[in-house]
Amino acid sequence: MSKNLNRIVFMFFSVLVLVSCRTPKPVLSEEKTKTITIKEILHDTIFKIEKDSSTFRALLECQNGKVVFKNVTQVEPGRTLKSPKVRLDNNKLIVDCELKKQELYAFWKSQQVKEVEVKTVNTTKFINQLTFWQKVQIWLGRIFLLILIYYVGRFLLRFYRII
Repeated sequence: MSKNLNRIVFMFFSVLVLVSCRTPKPVLSEEKTKTITIKEILHDTIFKIEKDSSTFRALLECQNGKVVFKNVTQVEPGRTLKSPKVRLDNNKLIVDCELKKQELYAFWKSQQVKEVEVKTVNTTKFINQLTFWQKVQIWLGRIFLLILIYYVGRFLLRFYRII
């Protein structure tokens, strides 16, 4: 029974020593910075309107000292202009051509969205690392500690058997 108990205790401490000793791994920390830039641009334009005209041609004649239309030869409206209004008042020729007001200015907005993601990875560097000789001393100390625990346990078992 005592041999089995000694072996179990020795195996337990051996496994504990082997599992618990490990060098620390460098710690990686990652920082992400996301920047969104929205650029708004205002565009404008002018629409060109080509020239437009309307015509009125007629033959004039004098009758009793007054000017009258003898014959209207041509009346042509334009693309946006209507046919001109022509009147004769007291030997005066009056021609009216009207074009309504046109606003041809246009503008619009456009947006440019730019996303920039910056990743910063930081690694922890260990400055004070153990030398080979220091590691050997640590392992020899552990082995000595296990041997010491084994003999102390054996001594205690003998002591309790005697009592």
